[in-house]
Amino acid sequence: MYDLAVIGAGPGGYVAAISAAKHGAKVLLIEREQVGGVCLNRGCIPTKAYIASAHALHAIHKSSEFGIELAGAAAINFAKAKSRKDEVVSTLRGGIETLLKGNKIELVRGSATFVDSGLRIGEREVDAKNIIIATGSDWIDLPGIKRDGEKIVTSDEVLEWDSLPKSLAIIGGGVVGCEFACMLSEMGVAVTIIEATPSILPPVEAGISRLLARSMKSRGIEILTSTFANSASVTASGVSISLSTGNSIEVEKVMVAVGRRPFVEGLSLASAGIETDGRGYIIVDENFMTRRKNCYAIGDVKGGFMLAHQASAEGEALSEYLFGGSERLRDIGPIPKPIFTYPEVASVGLTSEELKRDGIKFSTGRFPYAACGKALCDGETEGQVLVHGDEDEKVLGVHAFGEGATLMIAEAALAMKAGLSVRQIAQTVHSHPTISETLAEAAADVYGSAVHKMGRKS
Repeated sequence: MYDLAVIGAGPGGYVAAISAAKHGAKVLLIEREQVGGVCLNRGCIPTKAYIASAHALHAIHKSSEFGIELAGAAAINFAKAKSRKDEVVSTLRGGIETLLKGNKIELVRGSATFVDSGLRIGEREVDAKNIIIATGSDWIDLPGIKRDGEKIVTSDEVLEWDSLPKSLAIIGGGVVGCEFACMLSEMGVAVTIIEATPSILPPVEAGISRLLARSMKSRGIEILTSTFANSASVTASGVSISLSTGNSIEVEKVMVAVGRRPFVEGLSLASAGIETDGRGYIIVDENFMTRRKNCYAIGDVKGGFMLAHQASAEGEALSEYLFGGSERLRDIGPIPKPIFTYPEVASVGLTSEELKRDGIKFSTGRFPYAACGKALCDGETEGQVLVHGDEDEKVLGVHAFGEGATLMIAEAALAMKAGLSVRQIAQTVHSHPTISETLAEAAADVYGSAVHKMGRKS
């Protein structure tokens, strides 16, 4: 009898397993593929390894601005970049496996199915006092667009390419679509984004989304909004895409990135009394418990923001609740949301659109990167920070566009977690010269006291 069985060794599952083991629990971890899940093997980490290569190339392309003269033009060797990406993934995967072994967690390879007595993995049946489902998500298929793994692909296949196409259409202008568009464009691919909604990154603060779209277009990325891809036909030279506008485009390859769905295949949830909603997400209560007693779900499989760090936080909090003596599940919010485009986008809290929808009165402070000394030194003046605060100077949301935004947003999340006011953020001394000064200035601008910005709010 195990104290805990965890189905899925992604960022939610393996963290839950390790946290439980540190509290003395006997833990079984079940994984059908590789430890680390989509994030480590086909998502966050390999993508960021390639983005690092793209950033290095970008720096070389801009080097003349810094007085550096090159003998010849720089170009990406994608095969070598892939080798580096594989090494990064392998190193981190090995690190997780070492942690699992060191914490005496039993790792079983295979797919789990619920049965009356507990779980079945292949021919083996196991019983556990508690079960956590952390099986993650998989790509959504788009009607009329049949993936073939060669010319019509997802990001999974792109990450395994040995060479780059000359042109690529990305169907979907969400986080994945925009990150890959920026990365591949910098590497020399002609990229077109096809997005069904009126703007890219629909959930993001509208002003930030517009700034990113303008920036991407200035670097040659074509963005077609309010446009559906009706069908895609493989041709001898590539793929022909029929658009809802009546036009068609020809590209060498197509990447489909229109969202993800919960991965629950083979679990037999219904027979186990575990309910799902209309979109297939597992229904949980405030403690992540499903309709089956002592069975829980965390991460993508239960819906919400599909973020690796949120899944990890949920896994750790749940194990503390189950085995650490906590009376209630701790609040893990607020959740920062980073987007690794160029420039970066990051946010935490509510957008102005959400605040207006909910009838919440607020003021917005703004500060541009162009007025930041460090941004000027780095040659990265494209950017802006927004801070929303209410009448009591409570921080309601922070939204950033610019290099370093994904690092800066952690400070904003910490401030919101600690209940700091916009004035307290502004009056916290920030090192000079750093990009973080833009956050302090934007916070001060909420109540009209930004020093390095003209004007004063009444």
